[in-house]
Amino acid sequence: MSDERTSIGRIVVGIDGSPGSAAALRWATGVARATGAEVIAVHVIEPPEYDIRPLGLPRAILNEANWRHAIQDELEGTWCEPLVEAGVRHRTRVEEGRAGPCLAATAGQEHANLVVTGRRGLSGLAELVQGSVSYYVTHHAPCPVAVVPAESQAA
Repeated sequence: MSDERTSIGRIVVGIDGSPGSAAALRWATGVARATGAEVIAVHVIEPPEYDIRPLGLPRAILNEANWRHAIQDELEGTWCEPLVEAGVRHRTRVEEGRAGPCLAATAGQEHANLVVTGRRGLSGLAELVQGSVSYYVTHHAPCPVAVVPAESQAA
């Protein structure tokens, strides 16, 4: 007889601080508690939409190590608080690139059984122009995907 708790061993959740990602994390937390799964919380740093190098403007000098450390602290300390409070095993990852491809790739690298994303609630032209992380992930992830609307959208 197989143990149902092993059917979902890892859940990848995209987190960006938005209401949709907070709802996705709460939902994934419930699934993880029920199944004993580990949650991998992923924040993706997206590159800017434009390149200022051709303009000849000086590049701002940022201390990238401190900046990445601050993002990691925010991810672990604030955004993952529901996981800590629920006692759910979890890890965090900060990736760089486009959110959809990074989440799908992370799911493959982590051998995830489920990917959970939030839904921003854009529609029509806004969705077409800005792109949809959930759309990309549902079409490219190597495992099932759950798309969770923000509470205001669900109501």
